[in-house]
Amino acid sequence: MRVSRPLLLLFDIDGTLLLSGRAGVRGLALAMERLYGRADVMDGIEMAGRTDRAIVIDVLRALGRNPDDAEIRRVREVYCECLTAEIARPVPHFCGVLPGVGQLLDVLQGHPHLTVGLLTGNFERGAAIKLGHFDLSRRFAFGAFGDEHVNRRDLVPIALSRARALGGLDALAPEHVIVIGDTPLDVDCAQAHGAKAIGVATGPFDANALQAAGADLVVQTLEDRDRFFEWLEAR
Repeated sequence: MRVSRPLLLLFDIDGTLLLSGRAGVRGLALAMERLYGRADVMDGIEMAGRTDRAIVIDVLRALGRNPDDAEIRRVREVYCECLTAEIARPVPHFCGVLPGVGQLLDVLQGHPHLTVGLLTGNFERGAAIKLGHFDLSRRFAFGAFGDEHVNRRDLVPIALSRARALGGLDALAPEHVIVIGDTPLDVDCAQAHGAKAIGVATGPFDANALQAAGADLVVQTLEDRDRFFEWLEAR
């Protein structure tokens, strides 16, 4: 792969790198039951592509509780305890690293001009639990997480700042930041900062929906490395 200038690639987790068998949904519902006796409060809460902080705020408001920092931290701690158990629970549908992910990361992380990080709505500890369970933690040295902001758009500058702290990316232009995710909100957060977006149709949205959202490239899975690398080279 011929890439002659630095690029920053920021990966979403759920639906992009892996599927957890809905362990996050189950874990949060269980946390709500333990803390407030209301697992049903999750019904109707939109989750795809949103930050965990935004989701927890919606749930707390549905319960009539004040979603201040202390209460969000309280939910986060119990949720992560529940997630640790739920992600290890056998489920009847696919649960694991998505096709092509390992091979793609092998190539990207061996390239001198490419920096790979995370941009995820997961709480940082929740992200570590999911990635650790599937042996992906070692792949990512930094990221921006759902503890830090309600709006996913606000995570892009955080990820860029942390990438620059690693060195060599001070002059990086916005169009050389690439967000890789499976929802229109992944596309949106890239566009809000002049970054590029690669949509991956391995989550709840198909290729047409990701194209309609404005993704600069859409692939069915990350096994489609030829198109992925051709597009990177054109940057």
